[in-house]
Amino acid sequence: MRARDLIASGVPGLDTIFGGGLRRGACVLLEGIPGVGKTTVGVQFIVSGALADEPGIIVTFEQFPEQLYHDGANFGWDMHQLEADERLRVICTSPEVFLDQLSDVGGMMDTLVAEIGARRLLVDSVAHLAHVTGRAGQLRPLVYGMLNGIRRAGLTALITKEVESASPETIPFEEYLVDSVVRLSYEMTDTMYRQRFIEVVKARGQNHSAGRHPLTIGTGGVRIYPRYVTGRETGEAAAAPGRERCSTGNATLDGMLCGGLSRGYSTLLAGSAGVGKTSLALQFIAAGARAGEPGIFLTFEEDHAKLTDLAAGFGIDLAELQSSDTFHLMRRSPLHLLPEQLVQEVTEAIKRLGVRRVVVDSLTDLSMSLTDQRRLREVVFVLSEALHDAGVTSLFTTEVPELFGQTYVTSEHISIIVDGIILMKYVEMESEIQRALSVLKMRGCDHDKGIWRYTIDGSGIHIRNRFEGTRGVLGGSPTPMPITLSVRSFTEFDEALNDELLRRFSQLYPRVQPVSLTIPYNPDEVFETVRAASQSSATSLSVAPLCMYWMRDLLASRRFLSLDSIVTQAELNVHMPELLESGQDNGTLYAMPAMALCGVLLYRKDLLEEHGFTHPPRTWAELIEQAQKILANENNPSLIGLQFPGYTYEGLTTSFLQNLWSNGGDVVVDGQVALQSENALQALRHMRDLIFTQQLAPQNVTTASHGLEPQADFLAGRTIFLVMLPNVAQACQRESSHLRGKVGIAPHPIGPMGTESITFLGGWHYGIPLGARAPETAGHFIRFMTSYEIQRERSLRGGPMPTIADLYTDPEVVAFNPDYPLLRRLLKTARKRQDIPGYSQVSRLIQAHLHKVLTGDTEPEAALADLAEEVRFVLEKVQG
Repeated sequence: MRARDLIASGVPGLDTIFGGGLRRGACVLLEGIPGVGKTTVGVQFIVSGALADEPGIIVTFEQFPEQLYHDGANFGWDMHQLEADERLRVICTSPEVFLDQLSDVGGMMDTLVAEIGARRLLVDSVAHLAHVTGRAGQLRPLVYGMLNGIRRAGLTALITKEVESASPETIPFEEYLVDSVVRLSYEMTDTMYRQRFIEVVKARGQNHSAGRHPLTIGTGGVRIYPRYVTGRETGEAAAAPGRERCSTGNATLDGMLCGGLSRGYSTLLAGSAGVGKTSLALQFIAAGARAGEPGIFLTFEEDHAKLTDLAAGFGIDLAELQSSDTFHLMRRSPLHLLPEQLVQEVTEAIKRLGVRRVVVDSLTDLSMSLTDQRRLREVVFVLSEALHDAGVTSLFTTEVPELFGQTYVTSEHISIIVDGIILMKYVEMESEIQRALSVLKMRGCDHDKGIWRYTIDGSGIHIRNRFEGTRGVLGGSPTPMPITLSVRSFTEFDEALNDELLRRFSQLYPRVQPVSLTIPYNPDEVFETVRAASQSSATSLSVAPLCMYWMRDLLASRRFLSLDSIVTQAELNVHMPELLESGQDNGTLYAMPAMALCGVLLYRKDLLEEHGFTHPPRTWAELIEQAQKILANENNPSLIGLQFPGYTYEGLTTSFLQNLWSNGGDVVVDGQVALQSENALQALRHMRDLIFTQQLAPQNVTTASHGLEPQADFLAGRTIFLVMLPNVAQACQRESSHLRGKVGIAPHPIGPMGTESITFLGGWHYGIPLGARAPETAGHFIRFMTSYEIQRERSLRGGPMPTIADLYTDPEVVAFNPDYPLLRRLLKTARKRQDIPGYSQVSRLIQAHLHKVLTGDTEPEAALADLAEEVRFVLEKVQG
């Protein structure tokens, strides 16, 4: 129906029920028992029209005008003045006279309509027409005639009618004749309280809101609170919330919720009395206020003074927030509260104040206003839908009756209505009452599944750590249980030492049962295991080994826990800055350095000295000269001149990069691919010629059996030079090695176009996947294994290279590892492979193309041309 065909009734809420207003020219029947407010609704309709230049006439058959004036004055209506202004007429007459005048063209009614330009009419009440005739059969024609007279006069009319019962057994005939029927009722909702309701039974030619709606009579007259119609019902549902998150005011809880609460979602905060629900809700509202998101704190219990004191205890100044118009307190008594009125007041306040957050504290108090507790579920649904339609993020608190142990969150099945549930409860642990928090549900978020210990102090709620090593916490019967901590050693050389350290760690933490993982030592194979663990919602790989060259992409996925709160700044300061930086993403530490690596040239000191060489080779030419002379003098067919990783894995890439960098070249220079340079061509030819021209490296260096772990021949005493990692030399330092004292370490040889030896900076870090089953224990283990004391002990016992700079100059450590000062210098000038754009993909391309050169299937020039083209494509893709 068009808007111009409707008129405003002047009764707040009534137009909403009628879909925008009353139909112009309609005759509306208002029926109900005495005292329900029929006459008040009718008079309000006339008065509001008179104030809006739609004069009206009131026809009453039993009340004198002065009585109506007096009653109207109670609602602030000056009906005397409206009559004086020719906008209102009150006629007290008999039904007979009224019917005569109404049917008489040019009679009194027509005269009045013409004199004041009347557009509205109230007839109070049609029941008096029964006195005109004594026979029921003649009453219907009288009413029909009256309605025709009203329509002829062009009036929009409200006609009241008394009924003897709130539930009439028969349908009054008047309902068939009028255009609309509005039924008012006045019902006993409990033993001491009555409530008025209004219902549109019929509305000819109009859509209307079905069902009953609460009605109140107070200052200003009648007000109706229509039941809220959700966006889903009207087809105007709010747009689905995006991935935008809003902070709860607690950084740890935000992390558990994938960054915070989803914008526009509703969350239930359930817990026992005094557990801190209101405190957390205040932090949520205050966080919004600080972010420029005004909020409403709706409470049914706490008054302003109590809430202000409580907030002040956490450092939240409510008065300041109120003065900045970002905090609004709504306090409503739960006694005789109308849910529909509450929803309307909240939604109106949201629009008026630009509110983005709402706290309802609490549903337990709200239930006191409902005589039928089954209605609570309906009320919560409507309220949450209204807030969702307004794009508001909401937090509902509710009390759980059990103090210890719980079998349900709410008895009214509220949990299926809200989008998220956070449970706060008391637990008894070792004769002490502690508090536990857990996220039970959060739509659209792979939320944390742990049970966390938290405390409350003068600065608010602090989520501390998980209840690890304990089962039955939520059930109220916590019992100890072992913690399985899966840990991988970085190399086979330190596996035995790691087993001993794991046993020592379990002595410090008796509930821990460390288990060594049988993950391959090849970093490429480790990647898939760690990536799968990081994506899992629950993984036993609580301590994830992360290799420097591929961990950047994993850390950027935000699938690892921040270590900023686990490791102290003093503990961080002792580690090499270049290694710490690799474990960070946007300033947050996600991975702790545990082992340093770089490429070196290992050589047989005894063979060099025996054949007259006073120092290891510094250039490619010197390496070729020394190897050829030693091989010729030794005349041992099983002796190998040089080995390097030549199979298709990361070791082949590092072999090439060290030759390229030490020959003055690079993969990318000033944003452009530089692989077709003379530097790169010389580096690749050098690697090929070592196999086919000088024949210093065996052809099987390109196979999986020898090219993956070329150190095997070196450790067996069959190789003069080896391009590999320093830990091979550390293995030779063990008393059981027949090479003890015979192996030296030197920088990678420099190429003819190079000026300095450059190697790669590598190493392993420890991280904790988001889905780790024992993250707290994992944090303790990481601190233990990366500590100064443990790294020093490992260095003294032939373990991997430390990540703590001071250990490279520690006299006792250097006595056992005389190459440490050199290694520290190499680490300082080493380059990070992952700084090459799209490195993981570039590395695989290098392996694929260069391996064909080393097997003799492709010429270096062709391989580099193809490689450069594909790397250029990767670079363009990365740079956007």
